[in-house]
Amino acid sequence: MKSCYIFLLSLFLAQNANAFCTGQTPRIVLDTETGRVQYVTHLSKDEFARQSPVPVSPNTLGLTIAKLNVTGTGVPDIQQKGVRACIGIREMRLKIGYDTLKVFIDKKYRPGSCEYDVVKEHENYHVRVSQEAMTFFRPDIEKALNRAVRKITPEIVTSQAEAQAVFQRQFRQVMKDIQPVLDHINAKIAEKNYEIDTPESYRRATALCHNW
Repeated sequence: MKSCYIFLLSLFLAQNANAFCTGQTPRIVLDTETGRVQYVTHLSKDEFARQSPVPVSPNTLGLTIAKLNVTGTGVPDIQQKGVRACIGIREMRLKIGYDTLKVFIDKKYRPGSCEYDVVKEHENYHVRVSQEAMTFFRPDIEKALNRAVRKITPEIVTSQAEAQAVFQRQFRQVMKDIQPVLDHINAKIAEKNYEIDTPESYRRATALCHNW
């Protein structure tokens, strides 16, 4: 799972005339991406197996690579009073999902053949598991993100460098707090995928055709 965090900070804001360093309810923006499916049919099993991030089963006839990406950005809440500034979180944006889901089918199976169709149906199951997880777990991600940002306590700083360090620490804390739900999603995806990756499942699939 690839993660990328971006920090946005500027202290050049007008002084807030209201209560100092009280914080506010952060705005949460969550985007989930199901990604597009790309079918790769010109490689042999040995060739596409080398692209797998984990060792493939000897029973493998096709392969789906779904790389879950998490990108976070944050905007600080800044209140200034004289030489002091209060730093909190105004907005958190989280983007989670897939850019491309690659489905590999051994080139020895001709499109339209029984073997090709069986492999494609099997791999499409893996695609659905990954894509449907983005919809199914979206409420859990939102709840975790809301809980995490509300735990952040604004802090008073006296310099730009200190403000940057404080906001980055707050941002990293939010990302750390939501990691358990992301780990849970990955575990459930792996669990669902395994349901049709057992030796018994492969035997049932290969029994449907004769030219493996």
